[in-house]
Amino acid sequence: MSRGSSFVHFYLLIGKKRTLRCGWLAAGVTALAVGLICGCGGGGAQGKLLYAVGPGNSEVAMFAVSGSSELTPVGTPVSTGEGPDAIAIDPLHRFAYIVDAASGIGPGGVSQYVVSSKSGALVAATFSSTIGSGGIAPAAETGTNPVAIAIDVTVTYVFVANQGSDSISVFMIDLIGCAGICGNGTLTEIKQPPSVPLPPNCVASSSEPCPLSIAPASPTGLATTGNMLFVATSTAGAGAVSTYTFDSSTGVITTPAASTTALVGFNPSAMTMDATAKFLFLTDTVDSEVQVVSIGNSGQLTPVGTPVPTGPMPLNAWISPSGNFLYTANQGGADCANGGLSAFSVSSGVLTALSGSPFAAGPCPSYVITDSSGSFLFVANGGNNNTITVFTIDSSGAPEEPGTASPSIVINPTVLATNN
Repeated sequence: MSRGSSFVHFYLLIGKKRTLRCGWLAAGVTALAVGLICGCGGGGAQGKLLYAVGPGNSEVAMFAVSGSSELTPVGTPVSTGEGPDAIAIDPLHRFAYIVDAASGIGPGGVSQYVVSSKSGALVAATFSSTIGSGGIAPAAETGTNPVAIAIDVTVTYVFVANQGSDSISVFMIDLIGCAGICGNGTLTEIKQPPSVPLPPNCVASSSEPCPLSIAPASPTGLATTGNMLFVATSTAGAGAVSTYTFDSSTGVITTPAASTTALVGFNPSAMTMDATAKFLFLTDTVDSEVQVVSIGNSGQLTPVGTPVPTGPMPLNAWISPSGNFLYTANQGGADCANGGLSAFSVSSGVLTALSGSPFAAGPCPSYVITDSSGSFLFVANGGNNNTITVFTIDSSGAPEEPGTASPSIVINPTVLATNN
């Protein structure tokens, strides 16, 4: 399966008041302090680090980011699965999870790591026991060809979208206990009822009821807020995004209502959500555009305006921490011709292309991400070009050119993440 049809982006949301199972209450920016008080890994990582993975690589590369936007490899690459396809770091910067698609054949897995509170480096998670470490945790098994991952706002559950088996895997994060360590971040699967189908690819109306989908709708993207899980799916010639709900005590998912499904073009490839949880932004690789969808209080989804054009074949989307700018990495087609970086201002869900967009990036852009301050923008250049381009972002939200292209330790980098 090509990256154009299966590559997705996830968004991790933090900001609502929540109670962590280690007994501390946190909200918004104070959440970082909880990781330190509880003794968890992470939460106080020094310096800005960028993590990179790519298909066919069984390692995670780590780079330090300088004030002049240069990348410097640090530490020793950390082992992961053979087909890393997505990265999630919990909002408190304690734990990291990397999805292994296993080449789309057979069950995939989620490798589990602790983020070092001193360096930001990833360390393989270990099982805890009453007498100490219980050994390195093996990858948590998922369905076939997992392509997206998201963590809920309470940092309790991890959701994985399995495109090959048309399913969603749900895991609980170990955060129990605060005697010197606040859990270890290892995952325990929560079995889901077999009666929960994937969302229908239609929209209910007063004149035409919405039937359940006849053919399976392969999930391609996830996002979460509160007890709502948003799932982007795609079938032949139809894309949709639906709102599931899940029990905050058990992690069990319930079937979405027809009123919480919206059509979103031909082939949604990536999805991101603003920090207010009011809008979803979905890219379409076939139509080369972004569709904005508003989120109602009960999870109702409504398309906002008409889709906005991007560069050719947008594989990934990322919204800035301020919520004022949206970026897409446009591969440029199968031959990577005319690839680049599209940039938009965002106002109440309305997108306006920035002057000069799309911007030139490295060859075959496949992923874009900013740091938490919105000062730097990183673009992974896939197609065996083995570089990562770093831009600084000006006051208008535009990437300042020329960006610095740094060699990547990982061959064909396609997924990035940052620790702050």
